[in-house]
Amino acid sequence: MARRMAVVAGLLAARAQEQPEEPAFIGGADGRTIAWPALAAYAERLRELAAARRLPPGARIGLVVADPLAFAAAYLAGLSAGLTVVPVDPRLPTLDDFLIQLRADVVVTDAPLSSPVAGLENWVAERAAPVPVGAAPTGARPSAGAALRPAVLLTTSGTTGEPKGVPLSEAQLLHAARRVAGHHRFGPGQRGYSALPLFHVNAQVMGLLAALVSGASLVLDRRFEPDAYWSRVAQWSPTWLNTVPAILGPLAAQPPPPEATLARLRFARSASAPLPVATQDAFTAHTGVAVLNTYGMTEAAGQITANPFDISARRAGSVGLPVGVELAVAGPDGRPAPPGSQGMVVLRGRQVTDRYLELTGYGAEASRPARDAHGWLPTGDLGFRDEDGFVYLAGRADDVINRGGEKLHPQEVEHVLLGHPAVASAAVVAAPHERLGQVPVAFVMLRPHRAEAGLVDELDRLCAQRLPRHKCPAAITVTAELPTSPTGKVLRRALRADAAALAGGPVAGGGR
Repeated sequence: MARRMAVVAGLLAARAQEQPEEPAFIGGADGRTIAWPALAAYAERLRELAAARRLPPGARIGLVVADPLAFAAAYLAGLSAGLTVVPVDPRLPTLDDFLIQLRADVVVTDAPLSSPVAGLENWVAERAAPVPVGAAPTGARPSAGAALRPAVLLTTSGTTGEPKGVPLSEAQLLHAARRVAGHHRFGPGQRGYSALPLFHVNAQVMGLLAALVSGASLVLDRRFEPDAYWSRVAQWSPTWLNTVPAILGPLAAQPPPPEATLARLRFARSASAPLPVATQDAFTAHTGVAVLNTYGMTEAAGQITANPFDISARRAGSVGLPVGVELAVAGPDGRPAPPGSQGMVVLRGRQVTDRYLELTGYGAEASRPARDAHGWLPTGDLGFRDEDGFVYLAGRADDVINRGGEKLHPQEVEHVLLGHPAVASAAVVAAPHERLGQVPVAFVMLRPHRAEAGLVDELDRLCAQRLPRHKCPAAITVTAELPTSPTGKVLRRALRADAAALAGGPVAGGGR
């Protein structure tokens, strides 16, 4: 099988020639840099290594790399070599099982594994190139029976159910990255700052690939550190911030940055999870930084919609307009819903995947269609469009709570709870009820130095004032933390067992 000539390889070579002295990526915590020529050389060495180890085109390399610069180099090099890059959360407790499910042939780490994964090649991502540890395994490679050989194989977040494999081609990834770079006006001289996990599509496309296609640079941190955030911004002078609501909320509670820190900053981009208007307003009022709210998903190679670049044209509560993808809101009959009418958000376009992979890890690998006969992919998100086409999301279809025949969306209840000054974050899930079928149960986290005494009663009254009775939580409990994905999405499935226990016993909260 001939190895495909990756477009990424040509882009790396072009950047190395056009911007030989400029850093491509910078380590926010330690100041290490990697320039475009070094990235191009790294990619060439990985291509040579793949050929020497007889890896076929599309062989799967699992990136289990916590160091952001090492990840960036290995990710772009893997694409450049025509391999299938499989980014993996390095904190997974069952790493072996996950790599087996994804049929990885090679595991790349930034430190030698204490116990190498049996049957896989093990490489260590050194600064100049990956270095194999031990001899290559004999016999058939795990990906020998792969149903698909994409450029990148990602998994959905699994916030409401089991994750699925999402294959994305190089063309889809670069199409999305170019739309992102164009919409946000990236280019040489522009610099982003991102503390988002690099194994997630947002950080890969919005960050690494958007920098590659535009010639911008990117400051990378391996984790969000509230106390150090603004000092890093002051040190590296980015022109934009890549954030999620779980970052914007805590930053609104930090001391505001000095004006000099914000001198070059154009916007903070929010994605990956719903952004409550209260969180957006609090962040901007506290820091003076405008937020550009967006919407994306793994199946669309990241960004789907974004608010306009012009601040005056942005709409509070909206995730903006489609960018490089066709979007519709389908009513109950499957036809496009009129403006203002809620339905299922569906997508189609070049960057939208057309297959899912079943992550079983056993037997022949299976895939299934992701789109319908007309090319539309149902997102699972409910929402509507206004007369001008702006998109507003109501929540996930499988999160809808049916309380005695009256339906409600958790997001609208959460927004009310977040309106209380003591509440830092909130999540509402369904709990089973003998008579009503389901009732909403709320979990809230407090802002620092806020008292819990009397809060549940205050939240009860707030909900009673602003919501119809059937939407008021049957129980409200204060919790030290909410289970979240690495990008800050609440894992509702992890809360449902707790919700059932709360609703089944003595509970606080109105609307019972």
